[in-house]
Amino acid sequence: MTPPLRHATRFAVYGVPMDLLSKSLQRTPQPITIPYLLAHGGQPGKPPTADELLRSAKYTQQELPVRLARRVRQFYSLPFIVGTNPYIQEVARLYASSFAQLASMPPIQTLEDNQTFTKNLRKLVQDHTENVPTLARGFLECREYMDAAQVSKFLDVALHSRIGIRIIAEQHLALTASSDLENGTDAVQSPTSVGIIDTEMSPLRIIEHSCEYVQALCESTFDIAPSVSFEGDLDVKTVGIPVHLEYVMTELLKNSFRATTEAYLKRKKAGTATGGPPPIVITLANAPSHTSVRIRDEGGGIRPENMSKIFSYAFTTANAQTGAEAADESNDIMAHAMQSSMGTLAGLGYGLPLSRLYLGYFGDNNLDIVSLWGHVWL
Repeated sequence: MTPPLRHATRFAVYGVPMDLLSKSLQRTPQPITIPYLLAHGGQPGKPPTADELLRSAKYTQQELPVRLARRVRQFYSLPFIVGTNPYIQEVARLYASSFAQLASMPPIQTLEDNQTFTKNLRKLVQDHTENVPTLARGFLECREYMDAAQVSKFLDVALHSRIGIRIIAEQHLALTASSDLENGTDAVQSPTSVGIIDTEMSPLRIIEHSCEYVQALCESTFDIAPSVSFEGDLDVKTVGIPVHLEYVMTELLKNSFRATTEAYLKRKKAGTATGGPPPIVITLANAPSHTSVRIRDEGGGIRPENMSKIFSYAFTTANAQTGAEAADESNDIMAHAMQSSMGTLAGLGYGLPLSRLYLGYFGDNNLDIVSLWGHVWL
């Protein structure tokens, strides 16, 4: 449990007036569910009505300051020497500034108010784009002051909250864009979408898109890449947020492509490989209560001593450099990965823990990793 703010901060915290912060900290965030977002976002394929758009705006304006205030308090709870790190301070002050801006806005009453609100909201989303790579660099510099368990606990809470904040903000921005009432036109994103939610999301289409990207990335890195084959219920449709599934699939596929290619090149160098790299097999299965995706590769598995660390932040089996050069390169990799939901094959090691947070955000999904270390493929 995050401790309350100390009395020493009764005037301001990261530049935020204490009375303003305390007011939001007294409230509890409302749980985010896909049914709730769908029920308050209008009909699939149709722009929201003026009443629906204003209801979404009021919910967004009410909910975001509560969540942002808790992030400010969480950063203030860090050990002093960690909290003074310039990268961590940068993110903390950005959360504080965003909170103060939204919490100080007058209540939304009209569509014109919503125009002003969404302009500020769009800037907020853009300003926070590189929070994760910035935090990654900060905690990399502070690793001697906090152990891995403490860092993971902090980041699990912070990044889980970040997902919720972005869902709320991006959902309202998408609804506003699909309505576009100020120009008298309707700009529906897709016939099955309600904001950022697709009511008939095709996992196959999203995974194919991720495969194309990662395959090209692998070829540019190794001059070779495995093929991909699909099997199972390929026509399955489900309800979800496509950009979340795309991020998760891209991260998992980066691991599969890299491991498969490196294992193949190692066997080829030893003279034991024939033909090209073995294919990666993706199986889709549909059940009354869930849809599952299985990715199988011949990358050699994960060492048993590393299995307990695969969901730890900053753990990676990719070849890494040392010193400042590695820190700079890793930061650039992570920044690009978070901006586009994609990155290079060798990143900071945030891919799996972030993927698990995305999949588990709504409580009904999970990510399982099964390793066949030592298995010899014939």
